[in-house]
Amino acid sequence: MPEKLEALGIFLILMPGFTCAYLTQSLAVRRKQSDLEKAVEALLFSLILYLSILPFFGYVLPISWHPGADGSYHIAINYRFLLTLFLSSLILGILYAANVNHDWMLGLLRKTRITERTARSTIWNDTFQEVGGFVQIGMSGGQSVLGWVRYYSDEVDDGSVFLEDAAWIDDKGDEQPIDGPGILLTREAKIESVMFLRWRTSDSQAPSYPRTS
Repeated sequence: MPEKLEALGIFLILMPGFTCAYLTQSLAVRRKQSDLEKAVEALLFSLILYLSILPFFGYVLPISWHPGADGSYHIAINYRFLLTLFLSSLILGILYAANVNHDWMLGLLRKTRITERTARSTIWNDTFQEVGGFVQIGMSGGQSVLGWVRYYSDEVDDGSVFLEDAAWIDDKGDEQPIDGPGILLTREAKIESVMFLRWRTSDSQAPSYPRTS
């Protein structure tokens, strides 16, 4: 019985960190991690959570057991501790994902010239998230299309972009509006260049910021 309880204690120690890591993987756009990197990150999350919360709960685990006179074990579960761990893991996971998506920490380190790296996976993600907006996309074969970036793929190898308020550019340089919500350019379009332009002043309001998909 104690061995099973010890295994349960280990599970409770690791679970908050893996919850944070899962949320981060689901919400953040960043480079792919190996299984080892994911495990190390989850362990670091667990360490941070327990170091932060244990002082408020007497430096004991949320589950404990005591031997009884008849040889059985009495289990005590601190539900308040478990709830605090669960909520804290959600908050930490969401905040860390926001940090990666908005490049807060590495942005600060770049300002101090400690690093030149960003938190995102590729320059594709950096550019679309930091700049985004109104673009002119050139494709193989000489075709060109204008539009407002609404969605773009996480992976540069996919290279898909959805443009709202879109229009083809003909041989004379005139716009030929697309009659509909927009145009989805997939990897088959073979995007060669993306020019980020100023929003047209004739329009009173630009669409909202682009999102990954």
